[in-house]
Amino acid sequence: MIILIATFGIIMVYSASHYHATVTFDNPFHFALRQAIFACAGIGIMLFIGHEFDYRIFSNMKIAGIVYGTSLLLVLSLPILGHESKGATRWIMLPGGITIQPSEFAKIGVILMLSAYIVKYRRRLNEWLYLGIGGLIIAVPAAAVLVENLSSAIVIAAVGFIILFISTPKVWYYVVVLVIAFSSVFYALHLAETSDSNGPEFPGIKGVIFQQYRLDRFRVWQDPWLDAKDKGYQAIQSLYAIGSGGLFGQGLGMGIQKQGFLPEPHNDIIFSVICEELGLVGAVCVILAYSILIIRGLAVAIRADELFGSLVATGIVGMIAVQVLINIAVNTNTFPTTGMQLPLISYGGTALIILLSSLGLLVNISRTSHIQKPPR
Repeated sequence: MIILIATFGIIMVYSASHYHATVTFDNPFHFALRQAIFACAGIGIMLFIGHEFDYRIFSNMKIAGIVYGTSLLLVLSLPILGHESKGATRWIMLPGGITIQPSEFAKIGVILMLSAYIVKYRRRLNEWLYLGIGGLIIAVPAAAVLVENLSSAIVIAAVGFIILFISTPKVWYYVVVLVIAFSSVFYALHLAETSDSNGPEFPGIKGVIFQQYRLDRFRVWQDPWLDAKDKGYQAIQSLYAIGSGGLFGQGLGMGIQKQGFLPEPHNDIIFSVICEELGLVGAVCVILAYSILIIRGLAVAIRADELFGSLVATGIVGMIAVQVLINIAVNTNTFPTTGMQLPLISYGGTALIILLSSLGLLVNISRTSHIQKPPR
């Protein structure tokens, strides 16, 4: 299923990008070829990790801490080493024009570190101190990523929340967290309605979290036609693409919105291209494919031989599920616009390779699990 979705992703990247690639690079295969290279590299790493590697090495907190600490240092180095693109500094440029996105490393770093921590202190998670340290393992990288990348910060926080939730019996702790999260959303909506888009930024931590460009996204989320030529443009064009697809779509490669209307249709907005070209049927098939992957991943987590494998598998599956939900919600304008790739399908180097490597851990956990067959 993983390879099937990744292969479909290469096809859709070509379909979505050939116009943009032809105009920009005079080569319709520019993005598709790069996607194929990233996919092949990622699948190779996935197979190696899945069959030639022991995931249990990361249950050692020192080793998990190295991964976690390195990913955090990469995120913190962005103001110094970061490469700015489209007004955001989310990437580090390496020699040869290769870019890496530290937030992708932070996601898997949090999963490994938090899982190792819970395994070591699982009997003490009922105590505020140890539960609070677990929360800090999530909050520190999430806060560091939040400065430039809200969507990745949401994923890190959500995945950490899921892992902690299944590890402790005190449900009311998490009810409090959910209340705070939803209150923050309503507060953002309030600020979007009462503040001036062209006004100064808010002071302190409030200004970091509720920057005006983020509040603008809440404004146009409620009514994209408020600024149809600028901030609401992507949402409107995405909805046009989805609506024009109908039941069976315009046909693969026959979409219109990708031809200069959808901004970078091979990236975060690729689900709209899928809907336009393959229709509701194609969109449902994509969602079913993700559902199968997620359900099988949860099955791996349930039958894992030990707690660490179960927590890591849950974290990886949760990461995929949250990213799929956010991407589809953004494409259908049921969530404010934010940069979130569709896993295994959207164009991307670091994100695709890191995700496939993470799925290698899932394959490894599945391979080393012992399935108990019922007696005859």
